[in-house]
Amino acid sequence: MVGIVLGMAVMIITVGVTTGFQREVRAKVTGAGSHLQINAIRQNDPKETPRIAIAQNFYPSLDTLPGVKHIQIYATKPGIIETEQDIQGVVVKGVGADHDWTFLGKHLVDGQLPTIGDTSRPIDLLLSRYLSNRLQIGTNDTITVYLVKAIDDIRPRKFRVSGLYETGLEQLDHQLVYVDIDHLQRFSQWGLQAEIRVDDELTEHGISVEGLAFGGDRNYTYDWLGTTLRGRGPHWVEIPLAGDTTLTLVVRDADGTIPDTAWVRILRSIDTPTKALVTERGGSGGSNNKYAGGFEIELEEFSDLEEMDAKIYRDHLELGLRSLSVRDRFPEIFAWLELLDTNVLVVIVLMIIVAIINMTSSLLIIILERTTMIGVLKALGSSNDTIRSIFLIDAAYILGIGIILGDILGITACLIQQKFGVITLPVESYYVDAVPVTLHFWPIVLLNFGTLAVCVLALILPSMLVSRIAPAKAIRFD
Repeated sequence: MVGIVLGMAVMIITVGVTTGFQREVRAKVTGAGSHLQINAIRQNDPKETPRIAIAQNFYPSLDTLPGVKHIQIYATKPGIIETEQDIQGVVVKGVGADHDWTFLGKHLVDGQLPTIGDTSRPIDLLLSRYLSNRLQIGTNDTITVYLVKAIDDIRPRKFRVSGLYETGLEQLDHQLVYVDIDHLQRFSQWGLQAEIRVDDELTEHGISVEGLAFGGDRNYTYDWLGTTLRGRGPHWVEIPLAGDTTLTLVVRDADGTIPDTAWVRILRSIDTPTKALVTERGGSGGSNNKYAGGFEIELEEFSDLEEMDAKIYRDHLELGLRSLSVRDRFPEIFAWLELLDTNVLVVIVLMIIVAIINMTSSLLIIILERTTMIGVLKALGSSNDTIRSIFLIDAAYILGIGIILGDILGITACLIQQKFGVITLPVESYYVDAVPVTLHFWPIVLLNFGTLAVCVLALILPSMLVSRIAPAKAIRFD
């Protein structure tokens, strides 16, 4: 019975630890990058995301689809952090105001999360504790990050470290830093930026204006709305003595980038008629913020990953977009987690074999101790099947008590570890700092009934020893 108790406890602990470990690691991997990512099909560098228009038919309404919990924009760019002592290559991840900080909030070890879109804290950066220790950077330090646009185009940006996080996942902690996506949108110049340059001197021809454009593919067209002006210019525009003149410029490029609009209002200076006065200027502010590197989708259940991946790709994505699951992004981690299922199966099989050997030995001993009783029962007319059922019921009773006591021992050990984290682990090797445990009702029930059924069935063969006992010899056994 002690052997059964220990075997049952080991099986429960094994299932609980394996389930908890898989759940914890999956939560960390999906928490940092969500279950699914939608990005451009032309992406060939996992560290850099090409632009995608944010205005998609699935954003932001996709979170109303059953099974989808949240959708958010993101972008990534390779970068280099430079300090006085060292340099370190990183992946700079830009996130928007819709970013879910729940996961990083749980793993924040110092400082605070960056505030996205807050003009009072525009240069916040979230750094991992690993990078902080390696580069000797602390919270509130100002650092230089070089963003890489091309091999010969690397530009510095200043950031303030608002906080430190630690997930235990090497793929994240060793390279990922978080900033406002606005930095990457403007740096990458995904959209167009239109401006109008105006001279302040009036001549006999009027005033000189010129269209300027930035970003896009550099192959621009300039539309001056409501005028006969064509192209970039410079153009000469007459300014009336009374009233003002408003010019509106729309810039487009050959790549189909979302256009940008700029406008300017000009009038003559009252004090100096030969001078022009720009009273007001404005525009849409550029179309950079209308692009992102992709979308991250968090699902309600991890078990729906493959089904939702296929459904979203089939029903919601246009040409040029693809969906990438967390399994595709971290294949080595999930292959390792799947190997743990094999370990669980091996442990369960070994424990059941031990229980069968224990119970077989016990049953044989019980039968030999009750040889006289068997002879008497046969002499009184009992059949072999009836006598065998008596011993099988007795063996099942012993098994049942052992299983129940094993449940108590195993569940108690799991609850203690779950509550207090008694057994710790090196987070660098196991991704978690303590042995995680997750207990579910049905796996324990299946273990109980499965163990009982398999062991009882295995005892049918040794119970056949009853049929070999002759009543005459058995009664004289004493």
